[in-house]
Amino acid sequence: MAGASAADVRSILSLPNPSAAGPSQPRKPAAPTERARKPEGISRELYSLIGPSVPTLAAQLAKPRLKQKPNLGGGGRVKWEWREFKNGARGDGLELSHWVKAGSDPDAEYPFAKYNVQAPSYVYSQDEYTRLLEDSEWTKEETDYLFNLIREYDSRFYVVYDRYEFPNGTPRTLEDIKDRYFSVCRKLVRSRPWAGDEASKNQLLSSLTFDKERETTRKKYVASLENRTPEQIAEEDALFIELQRLEQTERRFKRDRDELLRTLLGIESGLPDVQVDEEGLAGMSHEPKKRKKGGNAVAEVETPVSASPSVISLGPAIPKKAQSAKSAAYDAQHCIVRTEVPATTSSSTKIAHQPVYLRSYKLPAPKMTAAPKIAQVLGELGISHTRLVMPTRDNCAQLESLLEAASALVETKKLVDKVDQDIRTLTARLSNRQSEDADGEGTGDAAPTPMDVDEANDPDADADAEGEVDGRAQSVVSTRSARSTRGRRSV
Repeated sequence: MAGASAADVRSILSLPNPSAAGPSQPRKPAAPTERARKPEGISRELYSLIGPSVPTLAAQLAKPRLKQKPNLGGGGRVKWEWREFKNGARGDGLELSHWVKAGSDPDAEYPFAKYNVQAPSYVYSQDEYTRLLEDSEWTKEETDYLFNLIREYDSRFYVVYDRYEFPNGTPRTLEDIKDRYFSVCRKLVRSRPWAGDEASKNQLLSSLTFDKERETTRKKYVASLENRTPEQIAEEDALFIELQRLEQTERRFKRDRDELLRTLLGIESGLPDVQVDEEGLAGMSHEPKKRKKGGNAVAEVETPVSASPSVISLGPAIPKKAQSAKSAAYDAQHCIVRTEVPATTSSSTKIAHQPVYLRSYKLPAPKMTAAPKIAQVLGELGISHTRLVMPTRDNCAQLESLLEAASALVETKKLVDKVDQDIRTLTARLSNRQSEDADGEGTGDAAPTPMDVDEANDPDADADAEGEVDGRAQSVVSTRSARSTRGRRSV
């Protein structure tokens, strides 16, 4: 294919043809191109490298604008004025002044008067004091003086104690003042009729309770703590640290002891606590174990158990000891039945142990060969052996004995059928032989053999034959019985 000419290139690029234009025609200048303006927040060198193709980067590098100030008011100035006000919580009629907005209501109630909550003050009459409030250590005048001070200083007892100066009176402590006031209030509340329910009355009486002796003891204890010397404080800190160390050691010892007991006694079934008799591990005596080796009995002493929790040396299986009275009572109370652990174990470091399981998971079941017949027998009796409503230990034992009895019945029935079949077979053979002998004597075709003559003439022959049959039957029965017995023992 031929190459493109200059005219084709000019046509593609939309360029004017220089031959078409005259030589005297002036050349038009090219229009200036508009350069993209550099955004704010980015340097000139970086913008010259990336160009205007990445506007998002320029937006990220733009200078942040300050947050606008919130407009909290109407924009105009607020006029304030100095105005007097009345406080409804005051009873002396004192008038004070404060700054308020010019447009507010001048007769409005003082907003902070609602926080002036007064404690209930108790007033008693002469009759009530005579009947209920008389005390040998307090006169009526001193009691009135005490209640006036408490009412004046709004039940602030430390202020009342500081201002308490009854003329010619006994010096009173803060506990004496509080005890007298609360005792009078409790007696007044109990004697007067109550408008509310009994619960609110009891709550008010509990709030007016004061124990003078306990408060005095508490203050003496606090004073003794404040008056301790540095040596006493250091000694108490040392004793406290020693107590914490002893508690930590006791917890660690208990944890190691439980782990050791679980390992020794084989209790690894998830039980949180281990019940041990008062003898502890003393019952696990290390008796010599005898084993036969080469026909000789060799005494092998068990390895003693180390008391250290870090090194545990275990010997062979520990023989079962007699259960103590305390352990037996505990087992009877909690319905615990202990079974003997098998002597054989797969691990040489742990005692043979049977893990915990539910009795309903290990219900006795008949052999697969005799299961249909046993199920048929129990079905005829109306008994379902596949599910126990209450799989207790006694019920599981009764179910096992029932299955053994049904299995023995099936085996016995099988043996009886076998013996009956043998009897019928032998009876048929005997009748055939007698008929053949009778036919031979009638026709005279064959002479009886000596054996036949002897058997025919011997009156005890039939008895011997029958005895032989009975002997075979009894041997079969004894063989079947022995097999069934061995099968039940294995189960």
